[in-house]
Amino acid sequence: MESRLICCHECDELCRLPYPQRPGRYRCPNCGHVLFRYHPGMIEKLYAVHVAALILFLVSNAFPFLTFEVLGNSSQATFTTAIQYLYEEGDYLLAVAVLMTTLVVPFSRIVIFLLLFAPLHHGRVPRFAPHLLKTLEDITPWGMLDVFLVGVLVSIVKLVKMGTIIPGISLWSFAALILILAYGESIFESHPIWERIEKAQHKGRIKTFRRLRS
Repeated sequence: MESRLICCHECDELCRLPYPQRPGRYRCPNCGHVLFRYHPGMIEKLYAVHVAALILFLVSNAFPFLTFEVLGNSSQATFTTAIQYLYEEGDYLLAVAVLMTTLVVPFSRIVIFLLLFAPLHHGRVPRFAPHLLKTLEDITPWGMLDVFLVGVLVSIVKLVKMGTIIPGISLWSFAALILILAYGESIFESHPIWERIEKAQHKGRIKTFRRLRS
């Protein structure tokens, strides 16, 4: 059986990993750190997950989050209400931070996944794949949709004593979006993608060498 070497990120132990792998987690024999997670059909699953995530993200921004009714008066809260409120109160830096962590970065992550996995799903490796993977690694810690959802739930608990809270379509689609993205994050593994990039680059070098020889 073929094998390859992987360096542990925790203890720098060189581990020989059999290839192809069986589904599951592969741990470092020295420190027990997870080296590699193999999920069959990962590319197809992640492609489908992020197509659904894009649809849910658009729905979450197109409809009201919830409707708050007090003494016959009602007001609707949207996905950008908190950002607008912070901006109007003069908290510009906080408004920008909320905008980036709840809208810009999550949307960018979904688009990057689609740009990466759509060609891979159809058997092609995009030339910009290394840059997409590096960008994805840099911006991932800044996506805080789950934190935003917790803040929304806390606000609902506080407001429910003051009036009537009517959940909107956006709230349910946003909750589904969190679950779908969490599932995608749980099965995502960059090693198989880097292997495809390396094989594609190797084939490209061979073709270039053959052209030079001819």
